[in-house]
Amino acid sequence: MRTIGVVTAVFVVTLAGAGLLTTTLAQNQKPESSTQVVTLKVPDMDCGGCEIGVKIAARKVDGVKDVKTSSDTRTADVRFDPSKTNAEAIAKAITKATGFKTEVPKSGKKP
Repeated sequence: MRTIGVVTAVFVVTLAGAGLLTTTLAQNQKPESSTQVVTLKVPDMDCGGCEIGVKIAARKVDGVKDVKTSSDTRTADVRFDPSKTNAEAIAKAITKATGFKTEVPKSGKKP
C-alpha cells in the first residue's frame, strides 16, 4: 500500500513539473464572480477591538468576501460581490451591529 502512495506522489510531481497538472486543475476551478471594493469611513473606530467588531459585522453580510480595517485611518476596505449586496447595505449592517456611524463614499458622478 505504501508503494502505491509513493508512485502516486511521483506521478503527481511529474505532472506538476510538466505543467499538465496545473492546467487540469485550473480548468476544473470555477472562476470567482466579479467583486468590488469599497472603502467605508468609520470615524469612531479607534482601537483594535473596534476593528474586530466592524470586521465581524461586515462579514455577516451575504456577499462580503474580505474586510480589512484600520483604526489609524478609521476605514474599512470591504471586498464584496455586487450581485449579492452593495456598499450601503454593508455600511448599514456595520452601524446596526456596532453602533458606529459608517459612511459610504460619494460616487464621482455629478448630478
